[in-house]
Amino acid sequence: MMYKFFQASLGVLILASILFLFASCESSPPRQNPNMVADIDPIEIGTVVIQFEKFFSSSLEAKEVKVFFDPRINEVYLTFKYQTLTYLQYWDKPNRDAFIAAVDRYKSDYNAQALLTKDSKSRAIYGEAQGRTVWSTLPYSFSERAVAHPKIRIGYSFKKNASGQLTPYFSTLQLEAKAEADNTGSDNAPKKTSLRISMYYTRSQAETLAAYFDDSRLMGLVRDFAKPSGTIPVDDDYFNSEEPPAPQMQADDDSAAPEAAAADAAAGGSAVETTP
Repeated sequence: MMYKFFQASLGVLILASILFLFASCESSPPRQNPNMVADIDPIEIGTVVIQFEKFFSSSLEAKEVKVFFDPRINEVYLTFKYQTLTYLQYWDKPNRDAFIAAVDRYKSDYNAQALLTKDSKSRAIYGEAQGRTVWSTLPYSFSERAVAHPKIRIGYSFKKNASGQLTPYFSTLQLEAKAEADNTGSDNAPKKTSLRISMYYTRSQAETLAAYFDDSRLMGLVRDFAKPSGTIPVDDDYFNSEEPPAPQMQADDDSAAPEAAAADAAAGGSAVETTP
């Protein structure tokens, strides 16, 4: 008898514990990224043309790359296809600031004709950042995506143009990096590695991306996209024009009604009821 009572009590206790756990999970607010500046979806900033090295070749090909800003994590990311993979290259605020400073130094060195022609010295001459990249074999679905934190060297490099002349490019070099462990917990899963990716910019292209990285521009985008979607557009310059506004008709002025009716009768028309 006591045994059955103990079993029943234990069952009730376990059930109560499970219900309490679920209630606690549901009532807990979702964890937010500490760097979040707004709880809105990623915003497309624009595009920038970047040169990549061709597959099995050192020659360059230009690609149009889309640039987005994710306010929930305060990071800008570039999305592009490299070889057979689709990549997202993320830039947090410290790395964006480092990129902007590097572009300014590059322009100064370029104008002073102080650029070195040796890649070994120029590839990371403006510093090195700890980046983040996401990649997948599918262009839009990231169900099989991998995440890694490669180092990104910021500098410049001389490449030959179509006529064979050496031309300086501002550059970033994303090094190889092992992917984070997947959520399967399997030790037999293949170890993925992000590719080594060199990206080359002309001065104007580097300036375009640096402008996209500017905080004032990003916060302006957030303010624009955070406005309520149901806002009704108005003409804000009505009372700011040089000429005073014309007086409005008074629909409820009884003294004007007989004159209006007489005018309508003279014109052969009939009075039409209007709703104020």
